[in-house]
Amino acid sequence: MRDVVFEWYVPYVLSRKQQLVKAVMVSAALVFFVDAVFFAAAMLFPSLILGGTVFFLARSWNYEYEYVYVNGDFTISKIIRKSRRKDVYHASRTEFEEIVPGRQPAEGHPVRDFTSGRPNAPVYTVHSRGERIYLECGDDFICEMKKYYPIQAR
Repeated sequence: MRDVVFEWYVPYVLSRKQQLVKAVMVSAALVFFVDAVFFAAAMLFPSLILGGTVFFLARSWNYEYEYVYVNGDFTISKIIRKSRRKDVYHASRTEFEEIVPGRQPAEGHPVRDFTSGRPNAPVYTVHSRGERIYLECGDDFICEMKKYYPIQAR
């Protein structure tokens, strides 16, 4: 018997908005800290609060998705800070209704996005159990899915 196993990782990339928030918060914390050292010691408290917030916020944005396809079972796990793993989606290939290149509109269906957030990344939309799931699929996975579903080339 021939087993089919695919596994690939998709690291999350911060959006422009998240990068801006992080930069503004780090800058404000540094300004408050310098102000506390040279002018008013009362500014030390806001700088510590901002510094702690930036630290924990930046850590929460450090994750990646792991896609695993084994003999028709498809699982997506979210790996947080390269130490904690959480299964966020599981489906069988038989539950897939359609696989379409690109981000398809929701059209009233719930949407789950498991992509990196990179602009111009090759994204596929999987219609499964009444949901739209956005994935960044590997070429091997798409070749395997072409055996079961008509998928247009990108």
